[in-house]
Amino acid sequence: MSSPIVDLNEGKLKGKVCKTLNKIQYYSFKGVPYAKPPLGELRFSVPVPSEPWKGIRDATKNCNICAQFDRDTNGIIGDEDCLYLNVYTPKLSTTNSTLLPVMVYIHGGGFVFGSGTDDVIHGPDYLVEKDVVLVSLNYRLGVLGFLSLDCKEAPGNVGLRDQVEALRWVQKNINKFGGDPKNVTIFGASAGAASVEYLLLSPIAKGLFHKALAQSGSSLLHWAQTNKAKEFATKIASLKGKVLQDNQQLLTFLKSLPIKDLIATSMLVLAADTGRGGINFGFVPTIENPVDWEPFIDKSPYELLSRGEFTKVPFVSGFCTREGLLMVARGENVLNKLVKEKDFIEYLPFEIDSSQHTELENKIKHIYLDGKNKYQDEDAFAIDFFTDVDFLGGVYVATTLIAKHNSPVYFYEFCYDGNLNYLKNKLNINRQGACHGDENGYLIKSDKYTKGQPSETDKLVRERMAEMWTNFARHGDPTPKTDSKVITTKWEPLAETGMTCLLIDDKLTMQDNVYPARMKLFESLYKNAYASE
Repeated sequence: MSSPIVDLNEGKLKGKVCKTLNKIQYYSFKGVPYAKPPLGELRFSVPVPSEPWKGIRDATKNCNICAQFDRDTNGIIGDEDCLYLNVYTPKLSTTNSTLLPVMVYIHGGGFVFGSGTDDVIHGPDYLVEKDVVLVSLNYRLGVLGFLSLDCKEAPGNVGLRDQVEALRWVQKNINKFGGDPKNVTIFGASAGAASVEYLLLSPIAKGLFHKALAQSGSSLLHWAQTNKAKEFATKIASLKGKVLQDNQQLLTFLKSLPIKDLIATSMLVLAADTGRGGINFGFVPTIENPVDWEPFIDKSPYELLSRGEFTKVPFVSGFCTREGLLMVARGENVLNKLVKEKDFIEYLPFEIDSSQHTELENKIKHIYLDGKNKYQDEDAFAIDFFTDVDFLGGVYVATTLIAKHNSPVYFYEFCYDGNLNYLKNKLNINRQGACHGDENGYLIKSDKYTKGQPSETDKLVRERMAEMWTNFARHGDPTPKTDSKVITTKWEPLAETGMTCLLIDDKLTMQDNVYPARMKLFESLYKNAYASE
């Protein structure tokens, strides 16, 4: 089948036949529209389902990525017309008895950068070889995806609503690609993982997926939520010489700005907003105040998780040992400042009562300066601190809250350091340990960010990751059976008795209670921050 044709509700698609690294055949369909282009009056609006087309649509080429600032060129790349997805499938079938599990990948990038489009970075090889259908998608980013003006035309969270629209498309169409609409797993890293959690929390996403897997991200993290979207929008207008307080006037003006001008100005506004913690992205998810529209989310994630108000499905969550190595790529200025001054509270993204400063500062110094660290870098304690502030603290707290109301829940720590560690290679971080996002290199083929040829151990870790992730998609259990080489350890779910965790290194081992002193600190920080809710 040189040019496979699939007949969808909207029209016919022509894909192409591809082969994985191991010469296993699969079918690729790229640039499939799942929503109308959000142009003109639809800028900032809830996505509208895509319209039918005539004839056979070519689905063999990469589509637009969503308009965004490009840090490599300091220019604007992409397009507003970007609501497309890709489908990769090992077989085309429409018989219900042979339908395959579906995995929907949500890309990271702080809700401001990235795409799910380019298969040089997001190659499906490792997963489709395991007999699953893989879907990747684009969603609106930055001001386009997360402007919130408390009105129906700009309700906020439309980037997350785009993800919901893509999941609706999957429900309608994935069986035509051999996928089972009754067995859909959502997964992603960083902002993709935070998105996975938001989809658990939103009533409008309920029923569109059946399992969820979040890698190094959470809706609780300071960079994954904001209450300043309108303030940022007002500053965009101010920088363009407009003083607009009225929401409708502000919306009309922002709709009128050329796309490159809008994004460039929004980045200037966000650059002036330092935020707290180590990283900050500005236009990100927000809690809506609905008047005449159905909200994506209208309560804080912490409140919803605490009350058990979320979709109950099998859930995997985890982190990389040295998430904070991300700070090395940011010029080390913040790391160096913390190493020199040891002013930890300055970087906590919580409001701390001044009367508690001294006691808390002493506690934090005891935990991070006096604690054991297997890495010998002078700034190892600072890397641990930013690991917890920007990632692990929120991931751990969210996972414990989810586990109180839901079962099974699996937790992992990825600490393997090899040639496929994704973000270390991408950002040229020459340090020991697994950095933020590094496990993705063992799940998603990324030729662009591979360091030399993978070793035999790299290949084994890659095989393990793909096997466990697709086992979870198929069975809701990442290790339904063990063997002597690949899946050597049974991954036990969290129990009421504690936070059991799978350590993923050159070997698989179960451990109890991840970094207990550090996590106890962040449990109390989150609890105190939301005590009034």
